[in-house]
Amino acid sequence: MTAHWLDRAFYLFLTRQPFFAEGWGDEGVIRDIPLEGARERPAAPVEIAWGPERREHGGLLREGAFESPEPRLPAVARRARVRMLRPAAGEPGAVCLHFASAGDEGFGMRLRFAAPLLERGIAALVLENPYYGERRPTGQPGAALRTVSDMVLMATATVREGRSLLAWLGGQGHRRLGVAGYSMGGQMCALVAVTWPGPLAVASLAPSDSPASVFTEGLLKTHPRWDALRRPGGSEDRARAELRQLFLRYAVSSLAPPVEPRAAVVVANRRDGVVPPADAERIARRWGCELRWLEGGHASAVILEQEAMRRAVADAFARLPG
Repeated sequence: MTAHWLDRAFYLFLTRQPFFAEGWGDEGVIRDIPLEGARERPAAPVEIAWGPERREHGGLLREGAFESPEPRLPAVARRARVRMLRPAAGEPGAVCLHFASAGDEGFGMRLRFAAPLLERGIAALVLENPYYGERRPTGQPGAALRTVSDMVLMATATVREGRSLLAWLGGQGHRRLGVAGYSMGGQMCALVAVTWPGPLAVASLAPSDSPASVFTEGLLKTHPRWDALRRPGGSEDRARAELRQLFLRYAVSSLAPPVEPRAAVVVANRRDGVVPPADAERIARRWGCELRWLEGGHASAVILEQEAMRRAVADAFARLPG
């Protein structure tokens, strides 16, 4: 099935900087992808410094910051920022940790998505990605990462920070926890889910199984600077194959399913021109969980299918034991 026209239009006219304009980056970081066995490793403890609460988005919002458990991040990216949104009356029955999609800097988009879930008793904890917003290194043009190792480090740091935040929530007495995200956020929440030792509600929305398909198959395959990734004496085709093999090491489907797959919902767009729908099918098949289909594309779902994606979050929590 062809990509939705809105996907083609959006990515055709998108003003963009190329990804990986400075090449591969730190080869040591690229070689070290510590996902295997992560479920057996305890999450690094974090201490969050919170500001005062204020009324916003129909609930109570407070801002927090903590030191990232990933020490290899650039100095400016090591100060992780979060927002917590909870119902104005009473304690929440559950908390969902929301991860950013590609280019989603700041908190506004995800807080607007999460706010209607307050009526269902689901609070939100929203993490700003490393390399985004106030965590963006000097010289990085927008959300376009300069090197491949930056992307690897962004992913590993996001997973580590996500696991630490879940541990922090558990330490605060929250027992019904979940993760959600769209696109890149869908893959990050899936990686956190499969590396977490306990049951979670999971709403993985338009996820890639790994970044390999996004950068070598979809509408974003022209975004990397393939000439900058070409090895001496090599070709751009070989660079593309090497990047694909590297990113396949981040495949969600290569790891064991979450502890409680019945509480997971994977959502895919039939006419997605950015993330091949087969990626979501692969994850759902590996997990043995529900796969839901939306009829539009990657961009149109963000505009038109917000309520359907909220239902996926609420249904995942409804299936969580206890």
